[in-house]
Amino acid sequence: MKPTLMKTAIAAAVLLAPVPALAQAAAGAVPNAFDRPAQAAAPQARPAAAPATASAAQAPDIARSEEALRAVIAGAQGTGFDYSDFTTGLGTQIRQQEAQVVPLIKGFGAVKTVEYVKQEGEAQMFKVTFDNQVTEWLIGFDAEDKIAALLFRPAES
Repeated sequence: MKPTLMKTAIAAAVLLAPVPALAQAAAGAVPNAFDRPAQAAAPQARPAAAPATASAAQAPDIARSEEALRAVIAGAQGTGFDYSDFTTGLGTQIRQQEAQVVPLIKGFGAVKTVEYVKQEGEAQMFKVTFDNQVTEWLIGFDAEDKIAALLFRPAES
């Protein structure tokens, strides 16, 4: 695995993972953070929208998710995260990983495209193509519209 992809995989696994997963990652056993994206990070997440095509009911959630994701990425690549957008627990987890994650996201380069892929549990998945990396991101919200789940990894081929 390329060093950049390894760093991305580690960041994706630990960015918003529960503490036991952080210990596993530190020991070198990096779990796939997408295996259980919303359960640990968002126990109070909103009920999932009905799966299907992008209906009128889903469109606002997708648009809101994309807007929030773009803001998170812009924050990481700019002046820093806006912690008021995150749940308290997620904000704490991000603060603990910020020193590793921010340089990684900055290293991806400028955002070229953000494409909606699908609903994944109670979160929305997007493919984000940067100048130097293609990634997949999951973003989910709680009942108060705070970001409660946020994961990323290299895009699957």
